[in-house]
Amino acid sequence: MAEKRGMTPQRNIEKRDPGYALLKSYVETVFRLYFRNIYVQNKHRIPDDAPVIFAPNHQNALMDALAVLYSISGQPVFLARADIFKNKVIASILGFLKLMPVYRIRDGYTSLQNNERVLNKVSEVLFAKGALVIFPEGNHGDRKALRPLKKGICRMALQAEEKNSFRLGLYIVPVGLDYENYYKFHKSLLVNFGEPIPVKSFQDEYLQNSSRAYNSLKNRIAEELKKVMIHIGEVHRYHLIDHLREIYRKRMKEQMNLPDLSHPQRFKADRRLVGICESKIQEEPHEGEALGRKVRKFQKHLHRLNFRPWLFERQKYSMPVLLVTSSLFVLFLPLFFYGLVNNALPFFLPGLANRNVKDPQFYSSIRFGLALVLFPLFYLVQLLVFSQFVDNGWWRLAYLVSLPLTGYAAYQYYRLLKKWWLKVRYELFRMKKPERFNMLRQLREEIIRTVDRWVEKSVGPNA
Repeated sequence: MAEKRGMTPQRNIEKRDPGYALLKSYVETVFRLYFRNIYVQNKHRIPDDAPVIFAPNHQNALMDALAVLYSISGQPVFLARADIFKNKVIASILGFLKLMPVYRIRDGYTSLQNNERVLNKVSEVLFAKGALVIFPEGNHGDRKALRPLKKGICRMALQAEEKNSFRLGLYIVPVGLDYENYYKFHKSLLVNFGEPIPVKSFQDEYLQNSSRAYNSLKNRIAEELKKVMIHIGEVHRYHLIDHLREIYRKRMKEQMNLPDLSHPQRFKADRRLVGICESKIQEEPHEGEALGRKVRKFQKHLHRLNFRPWLFERQKYSMPVLLVTSSLFVLFLPLFFYGLVNNALPFFLPGLANRNVKDPQFYSSIRFGLALVLFPLFYLVQLLVFSQFVDNGWWRLAYLVSLPLTGYAAYQYYRLLKKWWLKVRYELFRMKKPERFNMLRQLREEIIRTVDRWVEKSVGPNA
């Protein structure tokens, strides 16, 4: 196949680009504001002064790439499927963003020869002690589980070492990404770096049997990735274990004597609980089936009531306190409306755009991407309009600063109002339908007791 202009790797993609550095700073700033908290763990595991291929799990579309970009220094190069590079303009933009094409059989058998040029460019990037980011699963999914890895990352790494006579000193660093929520704004994110894998350690096996070496390296990457992410391997019991994480989370904190339920501590609790549940379900399948029925029944009632599991962590909520809180919502209502009116369009437009998106894992990516452009654009337009009526520069500055601050305040107001209303509805449900309420409480306690037994057998009481 004739080489198409715009589909080859950018000539100097491994070089530092001042324009890219400026864009990266802006994107990182907005990315930090998008999440309530971002926790980066074990960054010290990244080898110093050595070429690195980062291998993250892939569950949240473009947000995964941004999570890695935010967490490491420099200007890493990303590999992406070749079909998105066919348009010359788009290919030029992707090149500026430090994306390189990688070709697959589905792109046409003859196009695979282009991968030789890609490999040469990869070698240049790594020889310059740069960094690559490759998603070894090959695509994204909506479950907290590692899908089977592709061999592409292994071929790329071992062939790059071979081209440099195995003196490159290349490492593959697994990266575990864990989102509090894939779709919602202002949740938390955990980025967890795993133990670096020296590619040279597979040299002898590669020289004897390259296919076997690819499999060995692939298995090692999968093994290390599972250590730094939430991996629910029980395919047929996935939803049961996933629901148990939320139902039992606070109790698991107590069982493990964790200091709090911040994302890193919650990650520890979830990983431990997943391992225990998977083991016990295999050992005691009948009890696992019975527990599954109870969890499904509990979740079914919660769905009908539009309740969340955390509501049932307390027997009751104080109505006097809830009534006093309602007065505070009334007091701050003008501030909420000011923030809402001035931020409504850039905040809600991405939601409208997502209605036409079939893959929910792209929701956050689209929302974030549009926010990068819409918020500063709308703030500029609003400032220009405001300036037509107000000449004082200080008032203009105060108005501009008020836009994002009150927008954030309006969002927190709305979030707290929803949580308050859930508690009010919970109390009304408890008082109006005590029999159904007590049935749900009892069902939850039975679930908790079963998991208590599993946890105590595994880690001991209050271990």
